[in-house]
Amino acid sequence: MKQHQVEATWLSRKALRHPLLAAFLRNNVRDQTPIHVGYGSQPSSRVTSRAAERKGHSLLLIDDAFVRSIRSGNRQTVYGITADSCEGEHSDLRKALDTGSPAGWMRSEKLNPSETSSLMDRFRETGVSKYNWFPDEFLKPTLPKQAGILLDLGEPDFDKILQAALDLIEGSPVYLRPQTGSCVSRKIPRDSRIHLLSPGLSPAQCFSFCHTVIAGNSLLGMEALIHEKRVMTFGSPFFAGRGLTEDFAPNMVSTHNRELKLLELFEIAYLRYCHYFDPDTEEPCLLGDILDHIQLQKEMFRRNSGHTVTVGFSPWNRSIVPQYLRSPAGQLDRANDMSTISPDTRVLVWGRKTDLAENIRNRAVRVEDGFIRSKGLGASFNFPYSWVLDETGIYFDASTPSDLENLYNKGFGFSDLAEAGKLIQVLREKRLTKYNLTATTIALDKELTQGRKIILVPGQVEADASILFGSPEVKSNLELLRRVRAAEPNAFLIFKAHPDLVASVRHGQILPDGLIAASDLVVTNGNVLDWLEVCDEVHTMTSTVGFEALIRNVPVVTYGLPFYAGWGLTEDRMTCERRQRKLTLEELVCGALVKYPRYLNPATGEFTTALKVTQLLSSDKVAAERRAWYLKAVSSLKKAWVNVARMKSRS
Repeated sequence: MKQHQVEATWLSRKALRHPLLAAFLRNNVRDQTPIHVGYGSQPSSRVTSRAAERKGHSLLLIDDAFVRSIRSGNRQTVYGITADSCEGEHSDLRKALDTGSPAGWMRSEKLNPSETSSLMDRFRETGVSKYNWFPDEFLKPTLPKQAGILLDLGEPDFDKILQAALDLIEGSPVYLRPQTGSCVSRKIPRDSRIHLLSPGLSPAQCFSFCHTVIAGNSLLGMEALIHEKRVMTFGSPFFAGRGLTEDFAPNMVSTHNRELKLLELFEIAYLRYCHYFDPDTEEPCLLGDILDHIQLQKEMFRRNSGHTVTVGFSPWNRSIVPQYLRSPAGQLDRANDMSTISPDTRVLVWGRKTDLAENIRNRAVRVEDGFIRSKGLGASFNFPYSWVLDETGIYFDASTPSDLENLYNKGFGFSDLAEAGKLIQVLREKRLTKYNLTATTIALDKELTQGRKIILVPGQVEADASILFGSPEVKSNLELLRRVRAAEPNAFLIFKAHPDLVASVRHGQILPDGLIAASDLVVTNGNVLDWLEVCDEVHTMTSTVGFEALIRNVPVVTYGLPFYAGWGLTEDRMTCERRQRKLTLEELVCGALVKYPRYLNPATGEFTTALKVTQLLSSDKVAAERRAWYLKAVSSLKKAWVNVARMKSRS
């Protein structure tokens, strides 16, 4: 921010700490004009304005956008800000509403009416508000049956507004809505028509049973207009005096004399006055992108609602569960005694854990890492950007169906396939894989291969569950190499050791006896994508390298039953009768990377998408080491323990 010569009075230092100020300046300031920054609605804004005028600086008064975040509070990810070049009644918003033209820092681009109308419809349909953390959205509470009047308990002139509600609209119940995070401490008159609502209800839920909203200066009145409710005002909010509300504050008509259609009011306030930024990249975006993001959060909140207990998680994975199970209507516990788990509780189990009681095994939700996971190995405690939660089975267990297999058998919609197509292109261009490891450049001497077919055989950890449950016949790397040699006697076989073993973060010998003799070249380094570029085929038991190869149009032969086999894209030595459809590459990727996993941005703690994760993994922010010091220490101790165990096994 220093390059923009930003200043603030001592009363306005809070503005300089706003998480979106730097992004706003970066995208809206093109010269070196000094800028005086303040917080828009604070009393200090007048001091800031005078200081800017005295010094001849530009004035920037920022505040929260009308769609701000999931929860209130300074530690939350903020989606947008408002920006003003004047304070009070002369604000950019007031000018734009009076003239119909953008003023000051407002967005100059104008949407066509159909786009604006579509966004306003989506705002209603998704139930979005300024804040969006309401447990009752996901608990299906019993709502009042009698239509009535809605008041916000947070209004400064609440007593006056409440009395007006009781006097103006006789016979209707009056519903009082507590503000987010507030406690009800005021004395409420004893009147049979007054009903206090649960603070867990969202504004959209309240609008469903209220025909009228009475507001002072609360944004609740504007949201009620969007939901096509009758609105009465007793203050001077920006949406009053425009012919859309019934106004009872003095001088309202003379102060605001230009009537507006609701669509124009929505466009000016929500689409041009507010500046939104992508919560993952902090790049400028539109309200529609924010609605998509909030809709994703709500969908995940809905899926995570209810009581969940974890069974058999390592301390590291257990620390991650609260983020992936985040929900205002969720309760998360750890089960030490499985006999105490009630039948209506969701049970989370890591991987294909077998030592479970029968009543738990049949309803367990199995958890594993996704296929675009992290920058660095999972076994080295790098935070996962994706997890899968499978209610049917788990993708690497071919003995039973899984949610992923069911997705493939069902098929996908056009928009999902379009996203998968974009994802394939990005994965190829950005050279992204599951772990995205840094590696040395490789070179394969053509004199070694002498024109022979080059087959890459990726090594696997032989104790891994994917081999135990997904490769019924071939169980070892050596046996796999022997099978490949028998099938391709003249081929040049390259065996690449598994990165977990090379990094000494998993137990097992990197190159057990016999591997070197069974192959033409054994390698332990190099990016797997470099090796895919020099090979003609990949032969594997169940390795996800086969999936990476398919994404890059490299032929794959399978000797087990990985999730990507049996769909017509691979040559398979085994068959699975449940897998009958012939998939395109877009369908394969759509299931494995778009629909099956859930993605999380560890920097924001909010859910995101596969395409956004590819952006994050390609950014400079993720390139640096992000692990906490104690995770690095534990990883080092783990490596030392593995190396000692290997030495003992050789002796």
